[in-house]
Amino acid sequence: MTKEKGSILIVTLWILIILSIWAVIVSSRASTDIALAKHESENIKALYLAKAGVMKMIAELNKDTNAYDSLNEDWRRTNDNPKEFKFGGGTVFYGALDEESRLNLNSPILQKEYLIRLGMDETISQRVLDYKVKKGDKGFEFMEELFLVEGMTSEIYSKIKDYVTIYRGNDAKANINTAGEEMLDIILGNDVQIIDKILAYRKGPDAKEGTEDDGIFTDDNFSLVFSGFGVTPENIVNYQSLFSVKSNFFRIWAEASFSEDKKIIKKITSITDRAGKIYYWKEDK
Repeated sequence: MTKEKGSILIVTLWILIILSIWAVIVSSRASTDIALAKHESENIKALYLAKAGVMKMIAELNKDTNAYDSLNEDWRRTNDNPKEFKFGGGTVFYGALDEESRLNLNSPILQKEYLIRLGMDETISQRVLDYKVKKGDKGFEFMEELFLVEGMTSEIYSKIKDYVTIYRGNDAKANINTAGEEMLDIILGNDVQIIDKILAYRKGPDAKEGTEDDGIFTDDNFSLVFSGFGVTPENIVNYQSLFSVKSNFFRIWAEASFSEDKKIIKKITSITDRAGKIYYWKEDK
């Protein structure tokens, strides 16, 4: 009888041990599943919050009724000075940059000289133009299509990608209020004196761009300002064919996080027109 009781006790102990181990495994698995579910939930929330940031910027751009677009406007934000809003425990940083401050590779009046000043040699520049002609009205349909041009390398692409765009249809003009010094040099070449005068006018009395006292080119004052630069009426017409003062295409960015440690961040880059039509959309972690 004692032996039987001892056997029953041992069996019971083994059952309890097995059940305990099983409970630990189930608990561990459940904890992992909960953690994964939380991670996925925060991922999805961050993505939709980033999308909300893009939509919010589109709405803000749609309300911008100025007759010009310049560097001191509230919508123009980089990662260093983003706009921000919070929702449901999440945070999104967002902003926009002027896509018309870039050289449009699909412009019908794209010149080989522009591409050479951009950093390509004469051979690659001509091949880019030939490829564009071959594509006809479609032109370049995505940026990486440049790698289909014979001789294009990662080094060349990295050098030019931040200065060019293909998402503006056949719009040929660059915004004179937002184009950087590099872009002005690409368009105007050796016209150093005019470039310096444009930049000085834009900076205003405080000699800084993006501040309240900036000089801003408008349709009404364009000729007057260039006359002050010493430009003849005939050449003013030429400058007006190269530059606009208001933009319709913007590169919008948004970064959002819902996780407490901010490790889960969703990033979106979008190129839209002022009405909100999307020409490019990229989501990154």
